[in-house]
Amino acid sequence: MGKSDGHKPIKGRLLMFSLIITLMFSSLIYGDYSGGHPGSNFLYGSNARDVALSGSTVSTYNRGYNAFINPALLSKTKNNEYGFSHFIMSLDRSIQSISISRQLPPAAGVSLSFFRSGTDNVYGTDSFGNPTSVLSNSEGYGMISFGINFIENLSAGFNIKTYFNNLDEYSANGIGFDLGLLYKKKYINMAFKINNLSSGYSWKIDSNYEEKIPVNYALGFSYNKFKNLLLLSQINIIQIPDIIPIFNKEYKKFYNRLHLGIEYRLDYNQNKSIALRSGVKELNNKLSYSLGFGMPFKIGKNRNLFLDYALDLGVMSEGIGHLFTFTMENK
Repeated sequence: MGKSDGHKPIKGRLLMFSLIITLMFSSLIYGDYSGGHPGSNFLYGSNARDVALSGSTVSTYNRGYNAFINPALLSKTKNNEYGFSHFIMSLDRSIQSISISRQLPPAAGVSLSFFRSGTDNVYGTDSFGNPTSVLSNSEGYGMISFGINFIENLSAGFNIKTYFNNLDEYSANGIGFDLGLLYKKKYINMAFKINNLSSGYSWKIDSNYEEKIPVNYALGFSYNKFKNLLLLSQINIIQIPDIIPIFNKEYKKFYNRLHLGIEYRLDYNQNKSIALRSGVKELNNKLSYSLGFGMPFKIGKNRNLFLDYALDLGVMSEGIGHLFTFTMENK
């Protein structure tokens, strides 16, 4: 977890995963990273559309999940929206998320959200590597969000998050913030988001142990001039603390990731279409792909239900995951 006075080892080890959908550039100052840091579970994605598009959605409207994607997008909310996701994943992992969004006239929106990532059957060991017990872990946050269109074509928003982390009898909590901007003109959207400002955990062990969640910067671009076709790209830059072995001093390394996604809407009936989605990623120098679909259902005169699905093929031979998101819109 890091270095801290009074820190004692936590019994057992959390089964860390990082199925982060990426295509990364490497250079002398930007390198490869695959998670394992505090808050890395949050990088996986909160909804099936985002996962199917390889996490490239910071600049595009995502019904029911704008607070997670970019709070500035809440300024575009026109109806009451309700989102629920349940990800059935391999290795006894699961993710659940809930979001409720509504319009604040004339040009603002607000949202309440919850995210949880959990792992069961984590085998604990002692300092000699001998099995001790079977543990479970859950990590997540509750969030309140606000977005507003304050000048022509430019919107801004923020998230306030309260974190929780539970591992066996140990627990941690903390607070954090996100900031987002969105510029929209004709066929082009550009967005910028800062994730995890002043974010971290305070562990309740024998003494308080502070653990920081790295800041994550996202810059996104989307283009929708062509009929029924949406093209997306996004660059994320994350600061991860590292140690200089000779001097035993901490410094921050910057890692860069590029996300690419494409969505095509296939019309099959009047005012109805199926969205076909795909994206590309690279993790630990291995190319992988994401795919999924979305489709609407009419369930009342003024109510629509949307089903989104993403297939997680895995990048480290960990197995296949099936990801479902349900979103309801009241007009």
